[in-house]
Amino acid sequence: MLQDNVTDLERNKKEVEGSISRKEKDISNLSSKLEDEQGGVSRLQKLIKENQARIEELEEELEAERQSRANAERQRSDLARELEDLSERLDEAGGATSAQIELNKKREAELQKLRKDAEEANIQHESIVNGFK
Repeated sequence: MLQDNVTDLERNKKEVEGSISRKEKDISNLSSKLEDEQGGVSRLQKLIKENQARIEELEEELEAERQSRANAERQRSDLARELEDLSERLDEAGGATSAQIELNKKREAELQKLRKDAEEANIQHESIVNGFK
């Protein structure tokens, strides 16, 4: 019976030692996986920081682009107003020019009439003078 107890104890000891060995292997595997996962976490954290820096750069570029666009829009608006003012001035000048052209035509017509009248008067005077001769 003592012999049976010793045998049982030795068998239990071997089972426990085998179990301990398996647990140590499991612990080693899990430690290795943990290290791999921690390395992955570190890589991802680094990638997150890089992406955050890139996002900040892009946001700054976007803000600069918005400001540039707002400036361009203001300039476009100013130029549109200036163009409208110039167009109005041109229309006014064109109207004045048209009026001046019409006035010149009337004066030219009057001048032609006066020349014709002077020519006719000259012809009449010549014929009267010729009639006296």
